[in-house]
Amino acid sequence: MFYLNAWLSASVGTRVASRKRMEAVDAILQADIEFFERHPLGHLVGAVTTQAETASEAVLAVMRTLLVVLLISLYLAIMVAISAPLTATTLAFAVLVSMVVRRCIVAIRRFSDHAISVSQTMTSRVLERFSLARLIKMRHSEALERDLIERLSLEMRAIRIRQARLGASIEILADPLLMLSAFVTLYVGITLLHMTLAQLGLMLFLMTRLNAKVKEFNDGRQQISLKMAGLQLLNEVAAEARASRVIVSGRRPFEGIRRNLVFDSVSFSFPSRAPADRDRTPSNVVLADISFEIPAGSLVAIVGRSGQGKSTILELIPRLREPSSGSILIDGVDIREFDLGSLRRSIGYLTQDPMLFNDTVRNNLTYALDKEPSDQQLAEALQAAHAEFVYDLPDGLDTVLQDRGARLSGGERQRLALARVLLADPRLLLLDEPTSALDSESESAIQHALSTIRGKKTIITVAHRLATVVDADRIFVVENGRIVQQGTHPQLAEAEGPYKKLFRNQMSLGSDVL
Repeated sequence: MFYLNAWLSASVGTRVASRKRMEAVDAILQADIEFFERHPLGHLVGAVTTQAETASEAVLAVMRTLLVVLLISLYLAIMVAISAPLTATTLAFAVLVSMVVRRCIVAIRRFSDHAISVSQTMTSRVLERFSLARLIKMRHSEALERDLIERLSLEMRAIRIRQARLGASIEILADPLLMLSAFVTLYVGITLLHMTLAQLGLMLFLMTRLNAKVKEFNDGRQQISLKMAGLQLLNEVAAEARASRVIVSGRRPFEGIRRNLVFDSVSFSFPSRAPADRDRTPSNVVLADISFEIPAGSLVAIVGRSGQGKSTILELIPRLREPSSGSILIDGVDIREFDLGSLRRSIGYLTQDPMLFNDTVRNNLTYALDKEPSDQQLAEALQAAHAEFVYDLPDGLDTVLQDRGARLSGGERQRLALARVLLADPRLLLLDEPTSALDSESESAIQHALSTIRGKKTIITVAHRLATVVDADRIFVVENGRIVQQGTHPQLAEAEGPYKKLFRNQMSLGSDVL
């Protein structure tokens, strides 16, 4: 029976843990972008790894405890058959033990919740600090970071010690009561019930076994209290992720832009921010009543100072965020009517921070493509992106990019990301300052690559350096969440306004900025 229980517990426990983990992972992956902005990465990693395993341990503890309850019931049934009054006396002591232990169990659960919170904080801190290794070394702050982690480690140690003390308290409180129950049973059996020695010996044997199982039952309650906190956290994370999924897919297949893309009185607000300044839009309003039209096949630039909502405009197009009001239309159709998968797969998105995996160059290039491209297609994409340098890597396309390509230069990472975008052959290309952190040579290579696809795709680029967009078909100037100017570079450079001021400021810094 014990072998069967061990096998069954492990089988059920691992199955439940795997199912709970995948439910949480699926919910997190499907959650809207705001969910990831609210939760530190370490909290999510801890939930789907450590806490999922804790869920498995909770199930194991429940299964073992159920077996103990079954054996306790069996012993009690035999004892009732021998002497119901004596069994009632024994049962009264068992109930008393459980009542005494209950307060310790509640305290252990409270410390378990605290331990999980500290563990999540530690995971987040370690992930964040290790990812900032260069900054830490340049600031020579290794000792400071060690102290931060040590404080959390000591806090965790203190919690575990208090949990252990509470667990020991259960033994200290329960053992004397169980021993007392044996003496009382012996006294009642001899003096009041006048039981035979055989009956009394059998009752004492059963009581000994029963007391051992009562102790196992209390240990099981303690373990369940310790482990259920992790299962509860995993369920809470999954539930919150599901609740944050407010972007609902349409059903209409997206087939590209034939005529235009239109923002019609679009506004966007974050839930809450600091109070607004008197002379600008409310501080939680990122975009206010934005309206513009982008013809299919054109190159459009969005410029302005930092923090004015330029990147948010790009994020609204693939529905990474939803407008607070207004509509975004493609060929007269609200983008909310399009199938979300087909819409996003038709959009190439390139940011200033290239998104690469710790995987081979080939797998980075072909990530999530519907079908495996040929070597010729790979070569054409790499050539178009000026990323032929990958053939000079130790294993060529099969070279593993460790640490998200940290050994590549910024320009090389960006060109590799551009090659991946081009390989997917998107109908719409969104560029969020992709060259802002690159040297002039890398920037020139990116700009040349984009010039080869101009007119073939609709391109919307957010730019800080105006020299990169002077030949755009149309330039929109964003300030305080509103479009305050629009036109071509010659038109805007002549007209009084923020664009002319930005242009003059960059010119005054020297031609290298432009």
